[in-house]
Amino acid sequence: MDYVGYNFYADVFEASIDLKTGFCGARAAPLSRKNLKTAHIPESVSIRITENGWPTGKHPFTGEDRSYEHQAKVLEAVIRTVYALRQELNITHYELFGLRDADSSVHDLFHQFGIMRDDYTPKPAFYTFQRLIQELGV
Repeated sequence: MDYVGYNFYADVFEASIDLKTGFCGARAAPLSRKNLKTAHIPESVSIRITENGWPTGKHPFTGEDRSYEHQAKVLEAVIRTVYALRQELNITHYELFGLRDADSSVHDLFHQFGIMRDDYTPKPAFYTFQRLIQELGV
């Protein structure tokens, strides 16, 4: 086994994200420490965040409006948390789920995961992601 892929979407289907700590810290730690041991996967096997994102638009269950600005804040909190935990949890990769919305005109979160609109115009999260790559990228 080369790696364990971990997909998570903080505050999409789960509890609200804590922007100070990054929701993923609470989610990734049990994965690496408990579940991998239970499955007899050694700590030397790395974790790759294989899907992560936070959509804009209306939440289909709550009707909550999910703003572009909040998407940028969530993305920054999650990426900084993953970065801070990378050595402790042996996280070697991070992959963003969607660069571009599937359909920006549909006001449903399942169509607006991108950090760019469907016409490739950037949302604020695009610039946040770009800045974080420059700052934290290797």
